[in-house]
Amino acid sequence: MTKPRLQLSRRTFATTAAVAAGAVALDAFAIEPRWLDVTRHDVPIPNCPGSLEGFTIVQLTDVHLSSFGSLEQSVVEAVGRVQPQLVVITGDALDSPEILPVLRQLCSELRNAGGGTELLGLAGNWEHWGKVSLESLHAAYASAGGKLLVNDGITVSGVSVVGTDDGLAGLPDLPRVFSQARAEVALLLTHSPALLDRAAPDAPRFSLSLAGHTHGGQGTIGPFAPLVPPGSGRFVAGFYDTPVGRAYVSRGLGTSVLPARFACRPELPVFRLVRA
Repeated sequence: MTKPRLQLSRRTFATTAAVAAGAVALDAFAIEPRWLDVTRHDVPIPNCPGSLEGFTIVQLTDVHLSSFGSLEQSVVEAVGRVQPQLVVITGDALDSPEILPVLRQLCSELRNAGGGTELLGLAGNWEHWGKVSLESLHAAYASAGGKLLVNDGITVSGVSVVGTDDGLAGLPDLPRVFSQARAEVALLLTHSPALLDRAAPDAPRFSLSLAGHTHGGQGTIGPFAPLVPPGSGRFVAGFYDTPVGRAYVSRGLGTSVLPARFACRPELPVFRLVRA
């Protein structure tokens, strides 16, 4: 005697599908965009000077500020717990000049939480597209004791940090940027990661490069990110080998186009230099 087959009615199927869709929408629009993921990474440095052992960097990218909300507060609290030597904001902090006061607030909160940590910023494609002048960005970072790097460099506690203009909407000058690297331990900052693959084969190799822009796809299906923005190249998220050495592409903090994330939580990466 055969067992009777379970029949799924159209109404039951439609109800199940609607519940599943509602759960996905709730996660993507209401939960994940504010659910911060603090990731931690040791960065091996050959012959790392003892003075730099444990030097810690926190990366914010693609914040896409509109107000100082719960996610931004979570980021500030995380920086307070980590107490890094350096905080970097690798572009797309804001999309229009009207948000500059919020950026100034974020920078001030980050500096205070980190006990006076060094703060550096970049221009991303949205600062350019949103007509946020480089002068106003310089002023916003300077108001909190930070510095904007546009094809420029600075040395922080013995670490040479250089930053490019955005490779998608700006005017990056790689030869100039590379010439600014003046220490054995060097960090390269850029916004759109495809720029990393445009370096010549004889380009200098950095201890670490940091980029953003991709949002990690902002939504993933298993290991796949169906959509990434122009300027991403082959990069989505995580560590990569590039012509300038090892690079990390962060999933970023904010959202763009759609205010949603699915299986792709906002990320605050923390990097710690260790002796190889």
